Amino acid sequence: MCKNCFFTLFWEQRKLSDIYNDIGNAFVGTATPYYVEKGHFYLESNNVKDGQINHKTEVFINDKFYEMQKAKWLHTGDMVMVQSGHVGHAAVIPKELNCLAAHALIMFRNPKVKIEPYFLNYQYQTNNAKKKIENITTGNTIKHILASDMQEFGVDVALYREQEKIAKYFRNLDNLITLHQRKIIYILKEVFIWIILIKRVVLKKPLSLSYRIMVGRKRLLSILQNRI
Repeated sequence: MCKNCFFTLFWEQRKLSDIYNDIGNAFVGTATPYYVEKGHFYLESNNVKDGQINHKTEVFINDKFYEMQKAKWLHTGDMVMVQSGHVGHAAVIPKELNCLAAHALIMFRNPKVKIEPYFLNYQYQTNNAKKKIENITTGNTIKHILASDMQEFGVDVALYREQEKIAKYFRNLDNLITLHQRKIIYILKEVFIWIILIKRVVLKKPLSLSYRIMVGRKRLLSILQNRI
């Protein structure tokens, strides 16, 4: 690699067991008696989707149970992956979110080497990784994957500074999408309404669907240039 080049030509493929000291199942059992209205976040598989941790459904546990399971806390930078149902959906534990993970999640903790977790997280979202994960799943109706299978799972590892730059780029992109999501949906809705009404409002006669779509695309580009 040249002195002023940023990206290296080749990345090294490594097993996850070479990257993490602890790859295993999350807490197996029931925490129901310890549920509280507000407390420590209890991470479940339905909180992990599309590379992120969502809070649409939240379960909290009390201090007593949190202390009982102290050895299985998840800390900032640790990773989890759904192991049954929506297999392969993974997420990084974000900053200042310490929590306990429920069953149906695989935990990746205590890295052996310096690794940018978001770099790995975005790699899991590629079609290549999804196909590799699908190939090692079991089950007919409900797909399932074992923690031991993920220990042997191979990922491509770049130099750490490359990992940081790549992860930062995609995280900024995610934030931008989230920021403009409502605006984009509103604009698309406006365009679709405009396409539907154009034959009556503008020319007051029937127009082919292909023509309306073509005009709608131009309208969409014009609105996006003016509003975003």
